[in-house]
Amino acid sequence: MTKIEDKTPPENHKARIAGGAGLAFIGRLGAFLEVGSLVAFTWLYGGATFGLFAALWAYVKVWSTVSDIAMTTALQRFVPAATADDANKIAGFALKTSFLMGTVFALVGMVLAPTLANFVNASEADAARLVTVIRIYVWVLPFWTLVEVATAAVRARRTFGPEIRVRIFYEQGLRLLLATIFALVGMLTYGLFFAHLASVVIAAALALRLVAKHYNFGDILRAPLTGALPKEIWAFGLMLMPSNITKRLFSEFPVIALNLLLPGAAGAAASGYYAVARKLASALQVVRLAFEYVMAPLASEKEGAGDRAALGEMYAFATRLSLAIALPFAAALILARHDILATMKPEFQAATVAIAILCAGRVFETATGPSSAIIEMLGHKLLPALNGILGLAVLLGLSFQLVPAYGISGAAVAAALGLGTTALAALFETAVLYRLVPYSRETLRPLFLAIVLAGGISAMVPASTAWDAPTGISAAVASLVAALVIIVRYGLSNHDAEALGKLGRLVRR
Repeated sequence: MTKIEDKTPPENHKARIAGGAGLAFIGRLGAFLEVGSLVAFTWLYGGATFGLFAALWAYVKVWSTVSDIAMTTALQRFVPAATADDANKIAGFALKTSFLMGTVFALVGMVLAPTLANFVNASEADAARLVTVIRIYVWVLPFWTLVEVATAAVRARRTFGPEIRVRIFYEQGLRLLLATIFALVGMLTYGLFFAHLASVVIAAALALRLVAKHYNFGDILRAPLTGALPKEIWAFGLMLMPSNITKRLFSEFPVIALNLLLPGAAGAAASGYYAVARKLASALQVVRLAFEYVMAPLASEKEGAGDRAALGEMYAFATRLSLAIALPFAAALILARHDILATMKPEFQAATVAIAILCAGRVFETATGPSSAIIEMLGHKLLPALNGILGLAVLLGLSFQLVPAYGISGAAVAAALGLGTTALAALFETAVLYRLVPYSRETLRPLFLAIVLAGGISAMVPASTAWDAPTGISAAVASLVAALVIIVRYGLSNHDAEALGKLGRLVRR
């Protein structure tokens, strides 16, 4: 595969990271639309049916990670350094193989639906329709895989904004609209699943339209499935697939475990409670993922150009900026949790402790910076898999010990410790293999300010339990905005603030 020369001026490294991460961050904040959807779903369909939906959606996402054969990661590895012709072949191979694999899994799921239903707990009303629900919902799998791979192909072009509309606003918005309509006409079991299937099919069509704007779609359709380049991509995907599966299991296994280990309607409801806690805590995850999404293709690009110094600079900048945001963000989210859960049915207050545990875990993971993305792009193909297996072993072992005794709080502890184990392993490997350490004297001032400000926000948490809504969420938003302004104004260096563009210059004026 022919490589292209990188001609990006060195002074633009931080600006590229900040700009791309900013777009990805905005897109991830669009996931708050999903939080609003969760509130609506819990009222429209009830805790048990929503929990069944959460459990089946978790299964679909795990199997989608298998069916994409790590093509989402392979696109970030190969496309940035490829010629235009090779890029079309890479994207075509990734799209076709992953969609075909997802279709095969969906057909198998339809046939085995009666058997699969035995491994899913549901309320008595939903259990009577469970086999039909599985046969309908399993078709989300190939189309969601297509959405994932198509938007990854666009992101591999170092275009970080357009996928936002497809992945968040169209798919999430359509799901909410259709689910509301179906619930109002009385489809209180099937409605949520029909709505999601329809929204994902439409999102897949829109994602392909987006791909056509950034690639030659005719060449994508004609892309060969055999040959030297497909063989190289296939080998890379197969080696990396275990790592991607373990990543997905970190997110989804607690939902699955709660449904499996707790009986009947209790298992279904617990899955729903944890899904809500995880989704709220994932608002914090947007900080780390925003930088990882940008670092993956840029790391491949810089290593290909032999510019290790630029890579180190980007790595350190991304880490200290994400830490400075994540600490006050986590404290604000914990402060707001009671008001957020108050919008749902009263039983969802069971997610309160789990939210705090998951937020703490996400802060620790953020502290390791985008090290996982660097190891995926540059390290030995086995390393991401080994890191994931190590963390997954912690997650699985603790889940089976803690979930039966402590329910969703036990699941949250298992998830937080498992994620932390994998992130710490990647941080260690990045330091040993590439002599890249994301901490320096420049980290100290923003980190100190972030810790102090997060401590101030956290000090309000005990009193917030007695506050009437929306006092808690109002205090959280105001405190977070103030903390971020203070950090940018007094914590970041002039060079770091300049990389934030107009926002940085405005705050420091």
